[in-house]
Amino acid sequence: MCFSHESPAIFRYAIVSNDTSFIDAYLETKVKDFLYNGGKGKLVTVTELVKLRNKERNERLGAFSRKKGKGKSGPNVLDDFNQEGENVGDLKKALKLLDGGGKGGRNESKYREISWKLEERGSMGETIIGCCLLHASEIHNALVLKILDYYPKLLNDIHISEDFYGLSPLHQAIINTDCKLVYKFLKLGADVNSRCYGAFFCADDQKASRTDSLEHEYVELSLKTNYTGYGGKLNYDF
Repeated sequence: MCFSHESPAIFRYAIVSNDTSFIDAYLETKVKDFLYNGGKGKLVTVTELVKLRNKERNERLGAFSRKKGKGKSGPNVLDDFNQEGENVGDLKKALKLLDGGGKGGRNESKYREISWKLEERGSMGETIIGCCLLHASEIHNALVLKILDYYPKLLNDIHISEDFYGLSPLHQAIINTDCKLVYKFLKLGADVNSRCYGAFFCADDQKASRTDSLEHEYVELSLKTNYTGYGGKLNYDF
């Protein structure tokens, strides 16, 4: 991530002096390096993200408890496209139709748009927005909105990790009971249907049964549960 121990003091100075020019310069240069295609984002197959989640889970388990992802992954059509070109919008429309997500379609997408580079995330799989929202201070919230002015696609960039997979900035704003930030996120186009599939949100008696499939994004679980420790999935649950 791209924060230093001096960052809070710098942000406070910017707010007091009303001079954000150096923050603007930092966002335009240093932060940009952590983003795919300069902040325009990149489409990644759900299969790739599920493999990362599965790998992290298995690294914590003993050899006899490890479970490989079930199912088969289809061909990655993204390999044949340049995602830095000007026709990315057409690519997204085509993929939506292929997924059955066109008019009247209800299939789960097999692709997810990611903005913050996967290898540059924090220990929870968070982006710079997720990191700021963990602090939940007035200064960090102001910085979140500043960053979103430059890189709006970070608004729907989720945590990618076994424990917190799917946690979005809107989820975090709700957890922080910050009604003003929730309102602003909704006005900016936050995805209200985003779901959390991480172990942290599972019922305690379901965590040991967590199993991945390369054919979908959600985690397969034992249906038998008493719901103790269940944290919800949708923003409405939170």
